[in-house]
Amino acid sequence: MRRFAVIPGSVLSIIAVLAGCGGGGSSSKVTQVIISPTSLSMNAGDVVQITATAEDASNNSQTANFTFNSSNTGIATIANTNGASSALICAGVWDTSFIVCNGSSAGAPLTGTANITASANGATSGPLVITVHPKVSSVGVTPAVAGCTSRTQTQQFTAHVCSTLVTPPAASGPCAPNAAEITSSAGPVTWASTDSTVATLDVNGLATAVNPGLAGIFASISNVSSSPINSQFRTCMPVVIRLHLQGDPAGSPTTSANMTQNQTLTLESDMVDENGVTANSVPTIIASDAVAVANVSSLTLTASSFGGAGLVAGCTPPTCGNGLNTPIYSNLFKVTVAGTSPASTVYATSSFTPPSGTSPTLVPITTSTATAGTAITLPGTPNSLVFGSSGIMGYLGTNAGLVSLTTATNVVSVVDPAVIGKVLAVSANGTKVIVSNAAMDPQGNVIEPNPANQRVWVFDQSSNSTQAFVLRGAIAAAIDNDGFRDYIVTGNGSGNVYVFSPALTLQTVTVAGTHADVASLPSDGFVYVATGPGLSPIGTCNNAPQPAITTTSAVQFVQPVANADVIVAANQTGLDIQTATVTPLTAPTVISPANCTPNVSYSNQFIDFGLGAFTARQLLVSSNGTNVAVLPNGINQVLAAVIGGGIKNVALPAGATGPLSGGMTPDGNTVWIGVAGTNTVDQIDLAGLADTHQVATSFKKSDGSAAPPDIVALLPK
Repeated sequence: MRRFAVIPGSVLSIIAVLAGCGGGGSSSKVTQVIISPTSLSMNAGDVVQITATAEDASNNSQTANFTFNSSNTGIATIANTNGASSALICAGVWDTSFIVCNGSSAGAPLTGTANITASANGATSGPLVITVHPKVSSVGVTPAVAGCTSRTQTQQFTAHVCSTLVTPPAASGPCAPNAAEITSSAGPVTWASTDSTVATLDVNGLATAVNPGLAGIFASISNVSSSPINSQFRTCMPVVIRLHLQGDPAGSPTTSANMTQNQTLTLESDMVDENGVTANSVPTIIASDAVAVANVSSLTLTASSFGGAGLVAGCTPPTCGNGLNTPIYSNLFKVTVAGTSPASTVYATSSFTPPSGTSPTLVPITTSTATAGTAITLPGTPNSLVFGSSGIMGYLGTNAGLVSLTTATNVVSVVDPAVIGKVLAVSANGTKVIVSNAAMDPQGNVIEPNPANQRVWVFDQSSNSTQAFVLRGAIAAAIDNDGFRDYIVTGNGSGNVYVFSPALTLQTVTVAGTHADVASLPSDGFVYVATGPGLSPIGTCNNAPQPAITTTSAVQFVQPVANADVIVAANQTGLDIQTATVTPLTAPTVISPANCTPNVSYSNQFIDFGLGAFTARQLLVSSNGTNVAVLPNGINQVLAAVIGGGIKNVALPAGATGPLSGGMTPDGNTVWIGVAGTNTVDQIDLAGLADTHQVATSFKKSDGSAAPPDIVALLPK
């Protein structure tokens, strides 16, 4: 069957314009001619434009008149170019007017090859090899082998090019029943991967495994591509990730470090993959949960201040695990920096609306001198103040919108006036903020009591963007240190746990009960939802609820120890301190949502404060696991304890009616709190068991009476 391609008038106009390009005479400086592309696979009867350039000995472009030539005019012919630098190639034979490209002979599509060259001023290009074949109807690729391919290993793929214009053989083959395979006459295909971070392809279809994850392999020819879904390539996921010091002897990884301030160490991540193959120095995301104490840049660990920090290497997108989205985490690398936390700043404000005509303020207090600095005017009445563990940025929820606090300059700014709610969590680096209007302010009032209007916002400082979600009842959140997933829990009895990820669709997991709080295990494999019966773990690799952990009484708050896999739960009478022992899976195994959660066991220490039942306002845990403090409602004490030891409660001065909110220094030695009754911000020395300083505040309620400093936060450093 004859096939024609009629050139529209617009193309003829292009030819006329091209004829004028390069006019004005050939340059005597031309030493080489380059033709582009260098190969083409064309359906018989198709037309393609090619381009030539002339260069001198220094590779500078030169003006020239070009002549194009075909080595096989029965297979490929060239439209008259009149010296232009571009030419229209017919996969067949042009008619005399260069309007119709005839791609058939005796009723059958042409098949064969031709070399096209371009010449100028005596210089001739290398050949452009054109392969002409029947029209491609489909391209198939041999399926990927079962299982996965370990890093740096290879897998060969083969393409099958099919055409319905050729009579199919009697025997079945790789093409559809009405098509024949023309791979041998179609010329080379172009190979590609949907994700080159997972697999790369050479020109012959040899795939090399790069980083763990899933990628589609596809072949293209004559504008027809195979489906990458049918040839998915899997680079093996890690079953075990070991985070340790670089240079450790084989089999003896160092997974903790006692450091001095400003000391640096170099880390390394190794992995054992699904096939049981060990690879050293693999790319992972290494994150710190106490950035002010120890931070990581690439593989360099720096001890910045005193206290404790936990480091975890994770196989999470976009560095690792693309397409599978099943995060796998390493052991916890424990960092301890001995010493006393340096001077810092305590920020105090009040959630009460000030008198008419005045503005709410935020007061910075220098911890070294226990003196208040110049008050910072706020754009609205606050309900919360939360810092990321780096201390670079703080965020306030206010009735004027979400407000940022740049701690280096003490400058506040409204970052989004539409986000009116309580700040639930801030990422370690201070760039992500989770806000909900279903949470309570410090006075016990739900900010937005109408469930239909309850929202959750996620603000991203790096892109200056906000995502809003219609989610009811959100009262607490935990942000993963690697930024892959965040968990938001509800206090409305629905049991909903919202799982947010910048890379994935928002998910909802059901954990029965009314939730009070949520916290991540420092090694990131589990999060813990505080419910009535105790703690309800969720595996972070698949968001699957795990067996509940029964505590002494109902949990009110839950927080981790930064440099240990320890979860501290404040219950109705004291503390349940759960130490988790995480055991990774054993290779060889296949990582999947049904088989990715590591094994874990728990041991509990119960500490009874000896006061009977109480309601906690806040739980504070030192980053190095030395001290824990609970701020009880209406009890004139700070309830404190030593992990692994006993209680060390501290009484507040006369006139005080109870602690309100505050923060603990990373070294665990000091707590700064707002105090009701005296309306002061007090320094609590946990080593000396004393209330050592009281800084007076002058916040006012709308009626002019004294307002308590019920929002107090310590800048971590």
